Formats: sequence, structure tokens, C-alpha cells
Amino acid sequence: MKTEKWAIVTLSKDGMVLANRLAKHLDDRECQIYTKEKYANETTKIITTDITTFMGSIIGEYQIICCIMATGIVVRAIAPHLAHKSSDPGILVMDTNGEFVISLLSGHLGGANDAARLVAKRLSAQAVITTGTDVKGTMAVDVLAQKIHCTIDNFTDAKDVTALILNGDPIALINQENCDLDAVVLPQNIKTVVDLTTINQYSGAIITTLDTQKTDLPIPSVKLVPKKLVLGVGCRRDTPGERIIQAIQETLAALNLNIKGIKSLATIGLKADEPGIIEACTFFAAKKVIIPNEMVQMVQSRFDASDFVFKTTGLYAVSEPCGFVASGFGKCLLEKQKLGGITLSVWRDEN
Repeated sequence: MKTEKWAIVTLSKDGMVLANRLAKHLDDRECQIYTKEKYANETTKIITTDITTFMGSIIGEYQIICCIMATGIVVRAIAPHLAHKSSDPGILVMDTNGEFVISLLSGHLGGANDAARLVAKRLSAQAVITTGTDVKGTMAVDVLAQKIHCTIDNFTDAKDVTALILNGDPIALINQENCDLDAVVLPQNIKTVVDLTTINQYSGAIITTLDTQKTDLPIPSVKLVPKKLVLGVGCRRDTPGERIIQAIQETLAALNLNIKGIKSLATIGLKADEPGIIEACTFFAAKKVIIPNEMVQMVQSRFDASDFVFKTTGLYAVSEPCGFVASGFGKCLLEKQKLGGITLSVWRDEN
């Protein structure tokens, strides 16, 4: 697991005193202090531009940015650089006395709420958290999605259902994908529902699903998409990444499967450095999984053999055995498809 990266930013002498103190108390994080040249030391980096330009230069580099300065300065500095709650970092603000630590931005998905609590505990400060579900001791949709390792399909839907949760309205959790709920303590107004004939008793619904088809529920709903799709991939050398991406998009669309559910692309060692596959992994935020030839050989007899593939790879099949192994010997959703120099198979990881 990668160490969480923090930036600590300050513009004053008093701020530097606190920044150094904070960094010492966050020795289990990777911290970098930024300040003006006149306050810098051998371990800090110098801010050489105006604060707005500077914030734009680091906002995509850190998980948490802690600003020891006035809140208004921070708001104006980050505003031009914000993209979406799903990608913005957690932003904290502290006063130079270290009395308060404010979770300013991306409290849930960006981790600012947890970061504020951490800083408050280690510096004996007061965490200031204003997200409605935290104030009321309940749970937002994005927090639930994080806890059960899902992606939100539509953030507007999530906002609407979170408002219902905050209002105390009854919410149905329809766990179609059997996501692990054992470690999740649900608010009292969220109930796991199996029998959909009772759905009219609820004001909203949260559904774990890979299906892209529109729900026909009579109440507002949001889909949470688990990362369960594994694609076995084979291709000719130097197949362009855009062709592989398009093939995957069209294949999953035909199956009504959500591309947000892609967990990994699996292939053989011979294709480990194939630029098109690497590009596709980046595009889908998917892990590249390389299956050793020995593992492929152990399971390839289950699938149709290809003499052509054997001549070029020494294996009788690539896509299906790779997808099968990488999915933990999961369920095949689509057998090998030949798509003009690309082979794809689709699997559901049942683990």
C-alpha cells in the first residue's frame, strides 16, 4: 500500500513553526512543506509564484493538502483548479496557533474528514467538519460506496439519495452484486432489501449493480458499481490503444455492463509491455495483470485452441485462460471474441 502524500503549505513564520510540528507528528505519511523563500529551510520547498498558481501546480500531486493560513486565501487559491469531488484532493485549513483544523474540501471521497480527525488527535486540536451526514451521525452515499469498494455511477443521483438519507427517510439497499457489508454499520434508515415487492415502502434506493440498463424503480435511486469485471485481452503487436479501448467499450455496451466496473485487464508476459494494453489500463483505471505461461498452460485445455496463437506465443489460448485465472476462476460473462486482431473475454471476479 502506497504511503499517503501530504503537502503542508504556509505563508508565514508562525505557520512554519506549526508546519514543522505537524510534519513531525505525521511521520507515517509522506509530508512536504512549502513556504516562501524567507521562511524556508533545507527540508522545505519554496513557493516561487502567487498562491493561486502554486496551488494549481500541486493539486494533482497530493492526496491531502493542509494549508496553514486564512480560509479565504485558500478558497480563492484552489477555486480555479477544482474539477470534481471524485478526483479533487482533500483540502484542510489550519489557523497558525494550531487550535482548529477545518475539513474544507473533499471530506468524504478525498479523505479530508478523516485527515482532519487525524491531525486533531495528534496535535490536540479541534476538527471542524461540516458535512451534513457526519454532523447527524449518518452516512452519505459516497461514503458507503467507499466502504464497499464501489464507484458511484451518477453523482447527481448520489446527491439526491444522500439528501433523503440526511432527511431520515427510509432507504432500500439492494445488494445485487453481493458486496461485503459485514464491516459496514448502516444508519437505521437504510435497510437491506431482497423482496422488491416492498419497494414502495421506501423513499429511495441504493443498488449495487454492474448493469447499465435504466432501473424501473418507482423511487429515486443510485447505482454503486463494484470493481468486479476482469477482461482477458490478447492483441497483435502494436495494436493502437484507441482500438483496444473502443473494442472494450463496444463489448461491454452490448452486454449492458458498466465500464466503471472494470477491475483489471489480464494478458500474458509477452504482452506485458504492449503500449495499447497499457493505454487501455490507464483509460479504464484498471490494473494490468500478467498471467505466467505456466498458469495459462494449466487451464488452456478448457478453451478453444488456436494453432496460430501457439506459433506466435507458445500457448494455445490467451484471452480466456488469462481472464479465467485473473478473475480467481470466476464466472465467464462472454467467451472469447475476435475483433480484428484483438481478442477479448469478459469475466466476473467472484472473490
